[in-house]
Amino acid sequence: MRFSGLQISDVFKQLIIREEANVRRLQQHLSEINENSVIINSNLYKQTQEPLFSVIKDRHSIYGTIENVVEESESMVWMMLSKWGILHLMRSGIIDTINEALNRGIEIRVLADVDSRTIRFFDQLDDRIEIRHLDNQAQMGVYVDEDVGIQIVNSEENPTGRGKDDTALLIESVDYMEAQLELLKVQWSGGVDYAAAKARLVDGMITEPLSLKIGDGSFYERLRKIIGKESGSRFTNLVSRRPGEPTTLGLSAASLRELGIDMSDILRVVGQRIGQELALELRNENDEETFWDQLIQKWRELGMGEISIDAMPPNLVSVIDNHSQDRDPRLGSVLCHMDEGVLEGIVKERYGIKVNACEQLCTSRGEDHCEFKITTIS
Repeated sequence: MRFSGLQISDVFKQLIIREEANVRRLQQHLSEINENSVIINSNLYKQTQEPLFSVIKDRHSIYGTIENVVEESESMVWMMLSKWGILHLMRSGIIDTINEALNRGIEIRVLADVDSRTIRFFDQLDDRIEIRHLDNQAQMGVYVDEDVGIQIVNSEENPTGRGKDDTALLIESVDYMEAQLELLKVQWSGGVDYAAAKARLVDGMITEPLSLKIGDGSFYERLRKIIGKESGSRFTNLVSRRPGEPTTLGLSAASLRELGIDMSDILRVVGQRIGQELALELRNENDEETFWDQLIQKWRELGMGEISIDAMPPNLVSVIDNHSQDRDPRLGSVLCHMDEGVLEGIVKERYGIKVNACEQLCTSRGEDHCEFKITTIS
């Protein structure tokens, strides 16, 4: 067989012809694009804004990343700390960066599960950092402005460990940050101011404001109806006091009810706070029998009478009021609602369960003692 090949000059001519054809095709495509004869999806040429998720391993790398994003913050930094999270924060050495952010005018909020063993570390934080306590706060994370979040997924239980297996997720997602910040605001509103949480843990006192429900509807309309109905009667201080009518704490209970304010509910809530503080005073008493013995003694010292219980926690509580014969019968059992609240507060604070105390017997109805039935609310 014989093979015949082109001359070198002919080979180059063929290559030039092929490349010229390619150039002509490219020029034709460009003309078509310019003339809008071909539909082009312009979104293909835009920079993608897809969420970015990056995994960070090792505690040193995690807190190094947190330090970097705090340095770049422009307005707001949220920090969520679990029970031992403050120890991780203090040991990481990024406090200087946080203080520098404060000096730049950055607002920093910390939502944490404050414990009596970690209070001294929170006290070391700058006073410009707003701190709130939230029971059972287990999430750990840092969220900067509305741009980036660092969610700690796994953290070593030992707060003094090296954290080699700690893992976090660096999130750059507008949608995620929007949802996360909404959740943070809800949790923040449900938290307790740090000063109040500290007073509770250290001094056994509850100092946060007491929330009371005093009724709903238009109080103005209620007042107009009362005045219209009683226009022919003689009033003392408008409707707050009426001649010969029994009063509660200096106010007419009947008048308050007409305004939509139930004094029994108010006294019950006040009683719950008193009960919680009574239990907090004895929070270090581990023996149940000793706890209730001391509680009975405190009840007596407060002039609230003699109490007896049927079990621990109790199902039935009997109260013998030494001064019951002096109680104004016109008040009915309204003051007994405070005792109901006190019992509810004690059980809730001591055992962490929500209960309802309901008075079954009352001295104001001719009985020789008061009796309260306590049931658990599921």
